[in-house]
Amino acid sequence: MDRWWRVDVYGDTELMIYTLLNIGVVVTAFIWAHGQADPARAPKMAWAVVFALIISLVAIHGGRLKAFKNRWALIMVAFAFLAYYLTPCPDLKMFGIESGRFWSWEPIFYIVIFMLFMVTVSSLKFSQKQLNNLLDTMMYCGLAIEILVSLQSVHLDQFFEHRFGTYGHMAGTLGNPTLIGPYLGIIIPITLFRRKWWMAAVMVYATIATSSNVAIGSLCMAGLFFIATKSKKWLITTAIATLLIGGVVVCLYATTPRFREVCPDNQRFTTWTQAITDLNSPPMKDSKKKYVMTGLGAGSFMYLFHAKNNIRPGESMFVYAHNDFVQVLYEFGIFGLFIFLMSIWYVFKKEFSRVMTMYRRVLLTSMFWLLVSALGIFSLQIGTTLFYGIIIAGLLQNEGTNA
Repeated sequence: MDRWWRVDVYGDTELMIYTLLNIGVVVTAFIWAHGQADPARAPKMAWAVVFALIISLVAIHGGRLKAFKNRWALIMVAFAFLAYYLTPCPDLKMFGIESGRFWSWEPIFYIVIFMLFMVTVSSLKFSQKQLNNLLDTMMYCGLAIEILVSLQSVHLDQFFEHRFGTYGHMAGTLGNPTLIGPYLGIIIPITLFRRKWWMAAVMVYATIATSSNVAIGSLCMAGLFFIATKSKKWLITTAIATLLIGGVVVCLYATTPRFREVCPDNQRFTTWTQAITDLNSPPMKDSKKKYVMTGLGAGSFMYLFHAKNNIRPGESMFVYAHNDFVQVLYEFGIFGLFIFLMSIWYVFKKEFSRVMTMYRRVLLTSMFWLLVSALGIFSLQIGTTLFYGIIIAGLLQNEGTNA
């Protein structure tokens, strides 16, 4: 009995990790804590961290981690700790005790855990069946949320519709309509790989039904990117078309008030401009020191930017920058943003240097969609999209699994 337990349960590390991955995909998609002020975001991030940590520890215990070739990502982890000691430390006491940079440790902990999680996914050798099942789990979770969004679009959902203000309204279980874009953006390319065309169609409808400019814009950009990955000829043609379309949109936005009304930025541009301005100015009164190169510290945006620029009590608009790249710049400075971008560039450069199979095209499109969405929303700070996105990034850097 003891031998059976050790061999079948603890001996098969890959099976255990594979099972936990599937469970984590489901839990992070649907977890919802009724009655909390933040029923979606906090629980989803908490469970994403739990599953990422457990999966990583199982892999470490089983000796399954392999050399990780994306050195820029590893440097980013080291830089997060280094930057902590170079960021401003306000004179802030709580109950007479110096609080220090208390906001930094939670995001730094997340960086370490999700880095280990990505290394774990990139180290495993999935069988074709295991890989397909994992992608199917993600796909069917996306389908369930798409169905919920469809019910919400015709006001038939009695559980989430308007119960928490914007929470649940055309948002499935993600809590906000704009967040549906990056989530379904990860799933839709997978439906193409699994040849579920009707699923792709209904998910595209759900994305459009949210009426989110970020979601719809990301949908269009990801579609062009998927076409561009077909061949070098398509890449050049699509790049030219994208530049032309982008130029027209920028001109319309700059010169046509009516266009700005149809596609409002909801003060995003103001927030980004102010964030960059604050980074290039002393963060505190009676201080002349600037922190442009190393930023103001992990997690500082929620506290420093909000406190400095928010004059209305209770306003939470500036908790996130609504642009993950601007927030990385604010919190980690020019050096940190450069390292972050290089870690992303490493993945894309490596994929474009090899034969682009359908499997790799859809994974790369999923990652591209998530990153484009991050230009207008905080998709890399939501537990569900972060958990799914790390799986995609890990599979892209996985040399032992091909489809």
